[in-house]
Amino acid sequence: EGRLSANLHVLFWYFDVGREYNMATWYNSGLWLLMGVVAAVIACSRPVRRGAWWLVAAIALFASVDEYLEVHERLDLPADRLLEHLPFDLGFSWVLFGAPIALVIGLLLLRLVLDLPARVRNGLIFGAVLFLLGAIGVESVNGMVLAGNDHIVNNAFIYGTMLEELLEMSGVAIAFASMLGLFQRDAHRGVLRLDPAVLPTPAGRSRPVTHVG
Repeated sequence: EGRLSANLHVLFWYFDVGREYNMATWYNSGLWLLMGVVAAVIACSRPVRRGAWWLVAAIALFASVDEYLEVHERLDLPADRLLEHLPFDLGFSWVLFGAPIALVIGLLLLRLVLDLPARVRNGLIFGAVLFLLGAIGVESVNGMVLAGNDHIVNNAFIYGTMLEELLEMSGVAIAFASMLGLFQRDAHRGVLRLDPAVLPTPAGRSRPVTHVG
């Protein structure tokens, strides 16, 4: 009678990465939220480049809201006007503004990232590359596939969306895990502490060497 098919469709909807307001969205939004909280905790510890850490927290918290409410897609309106003067159709025109914004954010945070311990720096860079590859690169390809098919969803778009979301989720998860690597357990006091490599060096003392391993 089609009841099983209908029930499975509902279950699929809850986990469909191509849709919004479901478990997949909640998961991604939650990752960004946790990253924002961790960045704020680091900023409260008065690290080197404290302002940059507050910027990371603000960006992550905004991304958490954006992931659920699709705020970035509001850029389509001004981007569509710009797209009228270009010789191609992106499908998702918001990337015309999203890519430059991502570049500016990257430049603002570049010094902070380069100053981090190697294990954390490499993880954050790798996570950012994966995320941008999905959010900007694959998203643009998906938009062009959709536009080339008269905005009718086909298998190529569905599989492309799966790849896009996989890259985005993996990138955020790797970046979040790398950020957690800045916390160390103080065996003597039995508490967690921030890696001394990101804390200001007291006057007259050299910065402690951070061992990787």
